[in-house]
Amino acid sequence: MKKVLSFVKDFILGAVGLIVMNAAMSLLVMPSIERTLGAEFQGRVLYYTSLASYLASIGFGLNYGRMKVYAKDRESSNGEFNIMLVGAAVITAVITIAAILIKKDTAETSWVLIVIFMILTVIRAYADVAFRLRVDYGKFSLFYCAIGLGYALGLLLFRLTGAWILIFYTGELFGLLFVFFTGTIFKPPYFERTERFPEHVKGTAVITGSFLLSDFVSAADRLLIPTLLAGGAVFNTVFYSGDTLTSLFYYASFVGKIMSLLSTPLNGVLSGYIAREEGGLAPKTFLKVIALLFGVVVLVTGVSYGGSHLFVYLFYPDWYDAVRPLFLLANAGQVLFFICNTLMVVVLRYTEEKIQMIVSGCYIAAFFAAAVPLTLRFGIWGMAWGIFIVNALKFILFTVLGYRGLMKEEKAEA
Repeated sequence: MKKVLSFVKDFILGAVGLIVMNAAMSLLVMPSIERTLGAEFQGRVLYYTSLASYLASIGFGLNYGRMKVYAKDRESSNGEFNIMLVGAAVITAVITIAAILIKKDTAETSWVLIVIFMILTVIRAYADVAFRLRVDYGKFSLFYCAIGLGYALGLLLFRLTGAWILIFYTGELFGLLFVFFTGTIFKPPYFERTERFPEHVKGTAVITGSFLLSDFVSAADRLLIPTLLAGGAVFNTVFYSGDTLTSLFYYASFVGKIMSLLSTPLNGVLSGYIAREEGGLAPKTFLKVIALLFGVVVLVTGVSYGGSHLFVYLFYPDWYDAVRPLFLLANAGQVLFFICNTLMVVVLRYTEEKIQMIVSGCYIAAFFAAAVPLTLRFGIWGMAWGIFIVNALKFILFTVLGYRGLMKEEKAEA
């Protein structure tokens, strides 16, 4: 009972920080951009904020890689992961430049500023490991609150200058400064390595690659809709530009995305606790976890559907009637994504990294095979169906492969 209460307390602390950060972004920043610059320009901004969210997967990959190293070795080196961060920054810059060339639009800002914004986001995504390693979810919560405060102050700069990117610079820098002054992961020695550095790089690269593959789907609507439907498309008998359609899908799926963000503190607390647990997970217990998670899918989808009506009516009333038919399907796909992330943490801890890579590879292949043609044929309805189908497939694959891996481990120990 003591462990359960401690887990619940840490989850609540983590959730509060994430809620503050995302409330600042979603209830202050994005509605302000839409009211000031319009839904079409908001769609252009969403392309880059979504790209940042996706590239944060690189930072989270290093984050979970460090937790994995700690779970095995009971220690981890700042220097090793600082070296990996340098490599991550280079990869981030290359992907960002490619995305800018594909979009052929920088939303009226400098491409250099966009690249730096993406790198800051990747580092910030890694940085909360400073508190997860110590299971200090008080500071974890304050870290995300600092980012939310930065967004709110950045909004003032946006209103003074008209430069939307300053909002996000301020948020990311507030978070990184908080870690610098309260954590230890950015302290010297800066580039010290252990003898197991090559092994740590390999394991972390596999985890990061898996995150990049699987997390693409969470950002796919805002990345693919404006590119696949660049010339515009009809939605509910009305023709809209690709950027406007990006905003409409964002409105419809927003609450489900916010619910999915709760997986970040949940997964962080969960990985922190299981990293300290000795022994394996019984296959029967794993199946009970699956049953519990399926029940969560049903419950959270219902809450997200009801919440979507309230959210869009309050913050985007001009678009409420247009996007209302999308609420159920769009939110169900997002909730499945969040549940798969939680399931992935359990599978990653108790099975080999290659299982996650296998699932992620199948996942992204299935997504492109289903969502791209569906979107080209049916517009944002096709995107909603594509996301739902591939996330259901991922849940099934993680269940089957995770169960088989645990059965194999149980037999080996018998």
